[in-house]
Amino acid sequence: MTGTETTQPFDGAEETAQATHYVLGGAHVGTAIAERLRDGGHRVVIVDESYESRDIPGVTGDPAVVDVLSESGVESDSTVVVATRSDRRNLLIAQLVRARFDGPRVIAFVNDPERRSLFTDAGHESFCVTTTLSDAVGEVV
Repeated sequence: MTGTETTQPFDGAEETAQATHYVLGGAHVGTAIAERLRDGGHRVVIVDESYESRDIPGVTGDPAVVDVLSESGVESDSTVVVATRSDRRNLLIAQLVRARFDGPRVIAFVNDPERRSLFTDAGHESFCVTTTLSDAVGEVV
């Protein structure tokens, strides 16, 4: 027993050939990403300790726990976005997903630009939140 709670699970009628995208962590940021993906026509599941969305299927649980990820349905053809607030945690979860599920596309958020190479050297696509946000503000100003 992992203590996870699944809300709005997919049933057999909703299964399609389309791979599911998983957003691991991120609270409101993770929910916003999941909503954007859903609005783009993608199947999305959120996995987070504080998951609270009525609109997107999700699992309440720690995305750093293999059983939680397994219960959420992560598979080798999935795309996984790791979006917690901690670079260390994001790298740990990204490594866990890659090792356990053998092949999903892993996109990991990085907060400190100096750590980005750690993620890319480990084989993950990285997205530097700080650089992207500062670039966007620089363009507006």
